[in-house]
Amino acid sequence: MTDNHQYETPSAGTLDWHEPLNRNFERIDTDVEIRDTDDARSNYAAKSGAKFLATDTGAVYIGDGGTWVQLGTIDSGGASGGTDIEAELIAGNIVVLARDLSSPEVVTPSGTNTPIQDAYDILGANDGGEIRLPPGRISTPGNIRPYENTTMTGFGVEVTELDITEQTADGIVFDRDSGTADVSLGAFALNGPGGTDPTGVAIHHTNRDTMNLRVGRLLFWGWNNSVYRVDQGVGPFQCRHEQMIVYDCDAGAEDGLFEFRSYYGPANWFGTIAVYPIPDSSGENSTVFYSRGGTQSVDYLTMGGSTGYAIDQTWDSVIEFGNVHYEPVGQVAESPAIVRLRGHGTATIDTVKHVTGAPDYVYELDYDSYLGNAPNRKILGPYIELGQEASLGETIVNLAHPTDPAAPSLYQGSPDDVAVTHSQGSTGGFRALGTAGTGF
Repeated sequence: MTDNHQYETPSAGTLDWHEPLNRNFERIDTDVEIRDTDDARSNYAAKSGAKFLATDTGAVYIGDGGTWVQLGTIDSGGASGGTDIEAELIAGNIVVLARDLSSPEVVTPSGTNTPIQDAYDILGANDGGEIRLPPGRISTPGNIRPYENTTMTGFGVEVTELDITEQTADGIVFDRDSGTADVSLGAFALNGPGGTDPTGVAIHHTNRDTMNLRVGRLLFWGWNNSVYRVDQGVGPFQCRHEQMIVYDCDAGAEDGLFEFRSYYGPANWFGTIAVYPIPDSSGENSTVFYSRGGTQSVDYLTMGGSTGYAIDQTWDSVIEFGNVHYEPVGQVAESPAIVRLRGHGTATIDTVKHVTGAPDYVYELDYDSYLGNAPNRKILGPYIELGQEASLGETIVNLAHPTDPAAPSLYQGSPDDVAVTHSQGSTGGFRALGTAGTGF
């Protein structure tokens, strides 16, 4: 190609480049003329007369033909300039990319006592963006408060770890007065202080409502409390949690490792929850999932360790669980049941697979003392016993309180699997479908 543009440059090269970012370009020769190959496109650089120059050393400049400002460099990996993000991450630093920042900012964990909150504060002052966590461990006191429209991502739960050092501090807190919307978290471990003393909550919704929270894959370790709690009066909604793994945590003194105390909050989904609690702090088994209100859907719930109840529902919560895999090890005592359902909120349990442990029952339907409601509108799926170490002290279903015939509950099994332990008389509100509708 004929060289039609001669510039006075730091290193003589030729360039007629009409658009600098993410377009189709062709490199003409080693003397570096780069040209937009979409001839139909009209862009700002062409209209304004701005020119771009790439030298044979790979440097890229913008200017008017006489004055040049370097933008960055071009190499085999593409364009780059300013902060070397990968190098900063490999060095153990936190990189912050925000909407209103012209270039990434770096937070050095060794240079501050609150590295994660410092990174979030940069995003909060610059209309949101992304925090990229490095490999390795980062210590922070806790009570991390995300802003809306933010993402925090690590290199994986076995590679990037946040260690909460303050004994009673929460990990990540959603408490802003305006509520918090559109937050993403994923690919890191959130470690509590461990030990046997009480701790804060790993993820805690404490004020106003959280909307559109997105959790990818997170791991929790060392929390002697709930790992995920929604306080009463707070209603997360449209929140999605793909995979949450819990090791060596103890919620025995609390209502559950996952604890919904609120009475509202629609359309909250969990893909896989896997928990392996220990009783070292409370001396008790841990309930896995407790719900008082709102709507929660869980595809897979699997557990080992010192698990008591897998699910405990009360009041008017709406819950739906796919497969419940029950495999406790090292329990303080056998649980009365795997699944306890109380109150008038609907519940659907697709299946329960039982591998270890000897609870009295799989399902227990009982009275809700919180608002004084009988157990209504429950659908109980098949029970599957998988191993020689699994047994039941009694039978599959315990009807501990009569149900409302106007809002019947159904069990997909035989009436022989049902024990009626209350003495208030039959209402016909609970039906075992093994005989196509035998009433109790």
